[in-house]
Amino acid sequence: MSNKTGYFTTGEFARLFSISKQTLFYYDQIGIFQPEYTAENGYRYYSFTQIESFEVLLMFKELNVPLKEIREHMEHRSPEALICLLEKQRDVLDQRIRRLQFARNHLDQKIRITEEGRDAPLTQVIRKETAGETLILSEYHGNNQEWDTARAAAELYTFCHSHDLSSASVIGGMIPAGSIADDSYSYSCFYSVIDTPSVPEPESAMHWPGGDTLMIYDDQGYTRVPELCRILLSYAEEHGMTVSDTFREDIILDDLSVEGYYHYLVKVSVQVEG
Repeated sequence: MSNKTGYFTTGEFARLFSISKQTLFYYDQIGIFQPEYTAENGYRYYSFTQIESFEVLLMFKELNVPLKEIREHMEHRSPEALICLLEKQRDVLDQRIRRLQFARNHLDQKIRITEEGRDAPLTQVIRKETAGETLILSEYHGNNQEWDTARAAAELYTFCHSHDLSSASVIGGMIPAGSIADDSYSYSCFYSVIDTPSVPEPESAMHWPGGDTLMIYDDQGYTRVPELCRILLSYAEEHGMTVSDTFREDIILDDLSVEGYYHYLVKVSVQVEG
């Protein structure tokens, strides 16, 4: 074939895909993609029918398919081999999409939580209608508080990530009212708030109903949590309210937005009953 009318030159074909001519030269050299026609003077020409094929090869590149694997396919190409390769890369892409959606959900939650902390009035009791939430619970016995807390956090992280459950919340704790002393308190369990009402193992989750809630924020980390609980109890008593016997302790601002453990922004909340 000597008539090059209707063909793309190497430069023209490269510009279609915003790549360099050297990329086409290299793909030709290693046997991945050859021009349809090479003139006697060595000029390469590509046809319009090769556009879709090359688009697929570029998608393979974006999916980080090794060039060696692509070359092996081209050396033993067949419809069956192509279907197998495409299905394999589709599965890879589906996994990536799930991870990207997980990351997007996580970022959205983190923005919302950080905005909450930025705008929170400190040491003021707030009465607010809260939405219901799904909590993933981690078993906790409290025999050795530091070790058990670390183990509970690890369990929550592992469970949420293994099931693609997005949680931008730092681990939270349930505090029984009866455990609150002058300068100490204990937990009954730990939890993570997730953004979906359904979970693969329902026994590991609970629905927090939300509703009429008293809450208070403080920027001194965990140091004043017992005092914050007592402030909420006093407020409820002064206003003739009956509240739950369980408090929630949530970290709203952590190391990503404040410097140091003792400057974490904590929210303590309790639900109003009746």
